[in-house]
Amino acid sequence: MVERKYIAPNAITAANMFLGYLSITASIAGDFSKAIWFIILGMVCDGLDGKTARKLDAFSEFGKEFDSFCDAITFGLAPAILVYSVLNKSANISSFVVPISFIYALCGVMRLVKFNIVTTASSEKDDFSGMPIPSGASVVCSYLLFVEVVRNNFGMNLFSVEMFVGLTLIAAILMVSTIPFKTPDKVFSFIPKKMMLPFILVILATLKYSMFIVTCYYILVNLIKFFTDRSKDEIE
Repeated sequence: MVERKYIAPNAITAANMFLGYLSITASIAGDFSKAIWFIILGMVCDGLDGKTARKLDAFSEFGKEFDSFCDAITFGLAPAILVYSVLNKSANISSFVVPISFIYALCGVMRLVKFNIVTTASSEKDDFSGMPIPSGASVVCSYLLFVEVVRNNFGMNLFSVEMFVGLTLIAAILMVSTIPFKTPDKVFSFIPKKMMLPFILVILATLKYSMFIVTCYYILVNLIKFFTDRSKDEIE
């Protein structure tokens, strides 16, 4: 008999997987906007299941594995199918569409396998070795979201196949790298606690623009810190 406290976080995790599934079906149907938003909603569920588990003290190895399998669908396979579907419309790189989208999916799954090997289910949230997979999905989705809203609102086409491919491959490489990535709350710790809620509300209100900016900032801060620390070590 499953204890009641485990039902809520696992149900939210299942919702995460369902949103990933819906994203895949939307990408196949060619509705890229819906596919992106389903992945973004999956990120919300991914954050909520952890918070719910912490609140209920409902951590388990099953929950950890279940979360990773669902993340593999929503943040690994769904963005890979989105990448495939978007790039498949470009005749210039038709021969590279499958390798590029598969590399992203492969690196995402490998990232989750590594995470499961080196961590145990607990209420503590440590820094990451390599970029977390939701951030990888955010790179793909936020860029497409940004160029879509700029095109719709200002009539400017900022989409570049080369840029999109580059961002996808960079995200894949960072996920399987050993570069330490701090948790988002640490990266944005410079924001006073009393200003955190207004900051989040501003981000949500301007998500179509701000998601790409915030994602890039998160990645750059971690990369700069890594290379700065490495340079100091080499000098010493």
